[in-house]
Amino acid sequence: MNIYLVYAAFCLICFASVAIAAPKQITQPPDELTRDGHVVMLPDHGTIYIVSDLHADWDDFNRWLQVTKLVERIQAGEDVYGLILGDAVDYKPDEPRHPPYGDIQIVDTVIELRSRLGDKGSRLIYIRGNHEFAAADAYAMLKKQGMTTQNRAQFIRSLYQSPLGPYYEQFNFIERMTDTHYEFLMSLPTVVIAKNGFVGIHAGPPRVIKNLTDLIDPSPKTLDEILWQRPSIAYSGGYTLKHIENFLKAVHANLLIVGHTPIHYFPAKNVRDGIATFGDKQLIFSTGYSGLPGVPTYIEIDLAETYPSVHALKLGVNIHHLYNKTEKRQTD
Repeated sequence: MNIYLVYAAFCLICFASVAIAAPKQITQPPDELTRDGHVVMLPDHGTIYIVSDLHADWDDFNRWLQVTKLVERIQAGEDVYGLILGDAVDYKPDEPRHPPYGDIQIVDTVIELRSRLGDKGSRLIYIRGNHEFAAADAYAMLKKQGMTTQNRAQFIRSLYQSPLGPYYEQFNFIERMTDTHYEFLMSLPTVVIAKNGFVGIHAGPPRVIKNLTDLIDPSPKTLDEILWQRPSIAYSGGYTLKHIENFLKAVHANLLIVGHTPIHYFPAKNVRDGIATFGDKQLIFSTGYSGLPGVPTYIEIDLAETYPSVHALKLGVNIHHLYNKTEKRQTD
């Protein structure tokens, strides 16, 4: 069964459950971090450190915090931000799952750090990926059908044994999720955009929007594209370079950074320094789940600088491997 056809039918119900603020008109973004609905806006100063697709890898999440000294620098008042670009939850179906669960630790730590940092906690940004969305929605569906803490194992076993079982096994955070986690995932934004023209989303550019305001309360189709789409070079029927161009023009931006699509989906000519590029305006990377030739990576963006293309992003300056070769061998 085609998993994307399954999802297309499923999302007609799923998207109805997303609670979001009433749309407002966006004019000139203010000179500070703000949020309107699904959109987080950043000023034209400071530095942002980005991870994506951690997929319950607690060690990689901790490594990112350690090498960037992100929490300590935010506490000290430095003009820095951290951005989790979605898919921090869910183990891959073939990966072993046992306590302490990495995705529980990541989500709980983000919640705790935001609280501990007080007014500065908003500088630790976590946007939703398809796994945050689908896991939360599946959890809500099971709760509506009568799932409780006591019968959860039985409900999930029946779900995994159903015809749609292979689909739902991808979103195994439902095995561990609490109501607090659910509310947190449902509150996540979906788009980050900065004055310097940088945009961060999880998957692909929406194909039909007129301006940034259309992203505050996106239509189900637009949200589907942001969370699930892959580029045409990696997936038949996916988004094209023209879609990227049109999206960036609509939101007055010039650089798109995403995760979602495994690096090994791309032709070798599109892969460099452990990341992939699609055209001149899009970079695709992963921090935790990086099939070769991808490398666990985080991205650094200077919000005061305008990058003319993804090719202006350099290894060791903007593209950082999470481990050096010796360290990675020791952790394998």
